[in-house]
Amino acid sequence: MMKIKGLQRYGQLKNPYRKAIIINPIMTGGLVPEKVQQRLFEEGWTKIGYSVCFDCLEGRSSLISKPPVRQFLNDVAEFFGGDRAEHTFGCRAAQFAVMKTMKNFVENEGSKDYAKVVITDPLCHYTTGIAAEATGFRLVEPPHTGYPEYKVNAEGFQQKIEEIKKDTGKLPGLVAVTHVEPYYGNLNPVEEVGKIAEEYNVPYMVNAAYTAGVMPVDMRTFHADFLTVSAHKSMASLGPLGFLVTNYGWAKRTFQTSKMTTGWSGRAFGKKIPNIFGCSVGGIPLISAMSSFPHVVERVQRWEEELEKIRWFIRQMEKLDDIMLLGERPHKHHLLHFETPIFWEISKRHKRRGFFLAEEMIKRGIVGLHRGLSKHIKLSLYGLEWEEVKKVRDAFHEIAEDFSKKLNLGYAVTDVTDEHDEEGGE
Repeated sequence: MMKIKGLQRYGQLKNPYRKAIIINPIMTGGLVPEKVQQRLFEEGWTKIGYSVCFDCLEGRSSLISKPPVRQFLNDVAEFFGGDRAEHTFGCRAAQFAVMKTMKNFVENEGSKDYAKVVITDPLCHYTTGIAAEATGFRLVEPPHTGYPEYKVNAEGFQQKIEEIKKDTGKLPGLVAVTHVEPYYGNLNPVEEVGKIAEEYNVPYMVNAAYTAGVMPVDMRTFHADFLTVSAHKSMASLGPLGFLVTNYGWAKRTFQTSKMTTGWSGRAFGKKIPNIFGCSVGGIPLISAMSSFPHVVERVQRWEEELEKIRWFIRQMEKLDDIMLLGERPHKHHLLHFETPIFWEISKRHKRRGFFLAEEMIKRGIVGLHRGLSKHIKLSLYGLEWEEVKKVRDAFHEIAEDFSKKLNLGYAVTDVTDEHDEEGGE
């Protein structure tokens, strides 16, 4: 029999980073505002897992009117330029729903014209690949430009469409592009690709996991049929929660309700949507997204201010010898990937090896760098105040200067003081 005493460790969990500045790119856009956090506790929303389900009448959380989930989903669809939205178990579940929809379409209505092939960008998130694999699609990728920018051109998608036509006599079943890819933070040419997909009459999905909720996103300008969203990555929400937004043309297929009847009992599940596993998240993630939505709508309007911080910080980091931003310039997203040879050289001589950098940052109240990495680092400053941005800058410079002198590495650290330090920005 399991001893209760040994299980007490689970009831005494502490968060050592609760007061730290967070710079992890998958976290910064999902930080829940303090006022929303307080509200969630004050209203007792954290008391039970099924917190939105008390007044559910139809057996599906997206149809609930008290609290106003149905209206919220309408507002989400409108905010992102779509006609219909359903909440999902994360963005990956939204992508799966799209792929499952296209699988059914290709195997039935579109079998003469479309192949079970998805064209996607070569730096797509792994969940795009998993969704394709789970639904029987083959992935095809156009190339990127390689080091140091890793950019993708829209023309590459057109070339792949033509190749698939030549090889199979059919069009690809779906074009799926990551709005901003998760490796270098490049903004992909989603509008141009959307026009190409539209010309060929190929269904088109944009994965906006890193963008929808932090910067302006309108699927109509992308010419997209589907938009997949991560609430806990980019909409100031607890997770797991995502959204699938689509247009009227695809909504009926994508959100088609269950048609089955069980063989012996004769039960039916007529309000459930198979593509999103019947009924999606009905608890605190959904409530947190609803509570944060006004904040999200407002902050998107300040995206240019975020870009100022991002580009200022890039210049400050590159004052350290040989540190260089990878990805496109000027940079258009908060996910930053730096090549950091100075920290790599320090790690070779440090007893903690590659772990030293993340640990030194944690000592300074900053968390989010991937432990063990020093040759390359990814980070995000999204949502930070200017003083916090400067604190992050100062931490990197201090670590570089201290260890360069201590280890006699001979790296130069340029004085970081400039006129913007007095003003608080650019």
